[in-house]
Amino acid sequence: MSYLKYTIIGIFIIAFSSCKNDKTEFTLNSFKKLPKEIEGCTCILSKTEKDYEQKEYVFASNFDSIAFVSIENKIIKLKLVSRIYKPNTLENEDYICKYDTEEYKITVEIKADKTKKDSDESWWNKGSITIENRNGEKVTEKLIGESGC
Repeated sequence: MSYLKYTIIGIFIIAFSSCKNDKTEFTLNSFKKLPKEIEGCTCILSKTEKDYEQKEYVFASNFDSIAFVSIENKIIKLKLVSRIYKPNTLENEDYICKYDTEEYKITVEIKADKTKKDSDESWWNKGSITIENRNGEKVTEKLIGESGC
């Protein structure tokens, strides 16, 4: 009798554990065309330097109050909630931006890459983006790209 009881409990445990889905329910995608609101001083980032050269962007902001990402192949406009500059750095070089939408909380961490510079008014960045949906699922990607005016 106890063998049957443990067998039934085991079957329930296996059945319920197989129903659990550890897969993240959303993905961060690249986009090729920058939205019209992205002009002037900008920060444009990609997953790799090759992607950046091929104009496959993951994140684009205008340093003011908006940014864009593509989640599940849908361009999403982000509203800047806060920008925190790291101590003892030049403005716009090392900072963390937080954005919020109805569905996502997004954190972008930027660090200037001083080993590579295109001009006096633009610079390369390395960083990361973390996107969290309202269910608590997160996606984090490393990024590289350029900022400037």
